[in-house]
Amino acid sequence: MKMRFLGRTCLIVLSLLPAVSTQRDGSSVIGSDQPLIASPGEDVILPCHITPSLSAVDMDVRWFRQKFKIPVHLYEDRRDRTDIQDSDYRGRTALSILRLQEGILSLDLRNLRHTDSAVYSCYATDGVWSGQGKTELIVRALGTQPSISMDSTQGEQTRLVCRSEGWSPEPEVTWRDRDGNNVTSLSNTIVKRDSQGLLGVSSFIKIKQQSNVFSCLVRSKTPKPDWESKLHISSDFFPGVSGWMVAFFLTLALSIGAIPLLAIQWRRMDGMNFIIIMRNFI
Repeated sequence: MKMRFLGRTCLIVLSLLPAVSTQRDGSSVIGSDQPLIASPGEDVILPCHITPSLSAVDMDVRWFRQKFKIPVHLYEDRRDRTDIQDSDYRGRTALSILRLQEGILSLDLRNLRHTDSAVYSCYATDGVWSGQGKTELIVRALGTQPSISMDSTQGEQTRLVCRSEGWSPEPEVTWRDRDGNNVTSLSNTIVKRDSQGLLGVSSFIKIKQQSNVFSCLVRSKTPKPDWESKLHISSDFFPGVSGWMVAFFLTLALSIGAIPLLAIQWRRMDGMNFIIIMRNFI
């Protein structure tokens, strides 16, 4: 009887194993199909989850970049393994136990650095089943406002040089002539990385006397939806245009721009005077 009972028990257990395996095999780990864009110093959450929802509290969860054995964060045996964590991320990452209970493997990453830009892999396993998802993070550093200067070498055609530093990732440089035409194809751009890993750009364009006004626009290739570039400069660099003419047109532009403000202020003052008169009359 005992042997028969044990035999039935074994059959029941064996019959359940395929069902458990099928449930795990039907699950997958999902990252983000859109890159996450942030700035240095910000805190972000790298999204990742198991679908259908499955508790990951008893699983091993590993976040890494290129090297599997050097984790950005490792959750193993129900605890965080900071002893083998990448030293660049130590003290800056966290996994939520409450989220793990719901199958959410998202990683909290604090105090972003521009070197954090990478494709992150999220890997989860229970020893039998495993799944992996990916999330891209772009840490965007906006560089300095570009400056334009003349670069004239004896015997060669005069060039304008547009310089800007402190970018990540590499920015886009656009040249326009005085008529607003895009003349970037006539330019040559050099990109160099500084000691901090940020990028500096130097863009050169040859100029002629008859085309004496150029603008240089340096902007990020990965703008946020509501982000507007303010790194724009346009100036005249030829001796044919005197300094007093530049000052005259600048003063004229400022005066024209101030007219609407003065009109608004005059209406406000006129309205206030009317109110005072009415009060005195009453």
